[in-house]
Amino acid sequence: MQATLEDFFKALRGSDLEISLNAQIDAARAVELVGWSDRTLLKSALGTTLAKTTPDRALFDDAFDRFFRFSSFENMAAQGSPAPPGSDAMAAQDPPDQAQDKQTATGSGGPGGCQGGGGQALSQFLMSGDSAALAKRMQEAAREVGLTDIWFFTQKGYYTQKIQQAMGLDLLDREISDAKRQTLAPERAIELELARKRLFVEVRNFVERKLALFGTAPTRQLHDDFLQSQKLSNIEKRDFTRMHFIVSKIAKRLADRHSRRKKKRVRGQLDFRKTLRKNAAYDGVMFETFWRSKVVDRPRVVAICDVSGSVRQYARFLLLFLHSLGEQVSDLRSFAFTNHLVEVSDTFESLPVEQAVDKVMQAVGGSGTDYGQTLLDIEEQLLDDIDRRTTVLILGDARNNRGEAQAQVMQMLYRRARRVIWLNPEPVSFWGLGDSEMKRYAPYCHIARECNSITHLESTLDALLRTHSASA
Repeated sequence: MQATLEDFFKALRGSDLEISLNAQIDAARAVELVGWSDRTLLKSALGTTLAKTTPDRALFDDAFDRFFRFSSFENMAAQGSPAPPGSDAMAAQDPPDQAQDKQTATGSGGPGGCQGGGGQALSQFLMSGDSAALAKRMQEAAREVGLTDIWFFTQKGYYTQKIQQAMGLDLLDREISDAKRQTLAPERAIELELARKRLFVEVRNFVERKLALFGTAPTRQLHDDFLQSQKLSNIEKRDFTRMHFIVSKIAKRLADRHSRRKKKRVRGQLDFRKTLRKNAAYDGVMFETFWRSKVVDRPRVVAICDVSGSVRQYARFLLLFLHSLGEQVSDLRSFAFTNHLVEVSDTFESLPVEQAVDKVMQAVGGSGTDYGQTLLDIEEQLLDDIDRRTTVLILGDARNNRGEAQAQVMQMLYRRARRVIWLNPEPVSFWGLGDSEMKRYAPYCHIARECNSITHLESTLDALLRTHSASA
């Protein structure tokens, strides 16, 4: 049972359904209670413990139906003698490891699960059209060869061959050769060869279904890892949808991580005076405890993003990240600029975050960058609203087209804000070269770092939330 459940959890992860350890434990307990015999009851019990939202339930239902699909060898039953009564139902109800136990108990399987005398038994199953027995044997063989570890389509041939061998293919081939040598049994040799071909088709189809079930997750994870490490300027438009999913997933992880920290801190210290006073009636035994409440100071963030052509990709994902953090940022104001500062907070409040990002990019971008004028706009529009609770987060390459740097505004920001963080997509070695004003701005930043990938953005925002949580 445990092996089947672990395989099912792997299939769920392949469907983008995250399963926590607690949910896995609850699912195992639920299966112990309801058993495997009733498919509908099993699906309901597992779905209740593993799917927490309506979208999760849709993913769960699809993965369950594909994982517990027992349709192999159905066509072969019509070509041979009928299967024993109830055998199809039994195949559909027993998980692979329970089927293994039953076969071992009845003595039909030799050492290794499917070997031993399995070749002769395989020919009998093929000729009789016993689809239930064949399906069970294939499930056992798949477990034996580790089919759940399949990753790439290039492995289909390997696993197809290994499963057939584990089912007893070598002994079946030997029987076919013996039948060919016997001049009195040519028809049997032909029938066995046809059955062998049908076996290959069924096993190949089975492997392809399992590749779609188990191979999707690791292949997608490799692609996700690649996207997270790539420079954001190199991300192609066809990967935007996947990148938005990755950003939302990371933002949710950051939010969960820091909300747990806050819950631990919010209770504060034990109020001894109030506790002793309230428990005087119990001779000082502390049945009731009272804690000093503590207000959590969530960060106020002003995000200022250069959306000119050279850095607009970076701004896209920074804004997507920030607005996906939700409640972790109590007050987020977003601004975009090329040569003038434009507040875009209302756009994010009125539209879904992905649509809002696209609209900002179209509305604000498109002209030459002027950091000097933008800083003057910051002084005029924002400076009075920035205090010791405010973190100013600037994203841009600091390339000013030879204009005035206006670094004195950065100095004022540095003095007024809690922190000034500048994320520059260019390597540090490029700072100050050509029309870059980064070396003039960096002294007035609490943090100035290279940031040109999702991994960089995640570590920066994690540090931002952690610092606020620690100082709250």
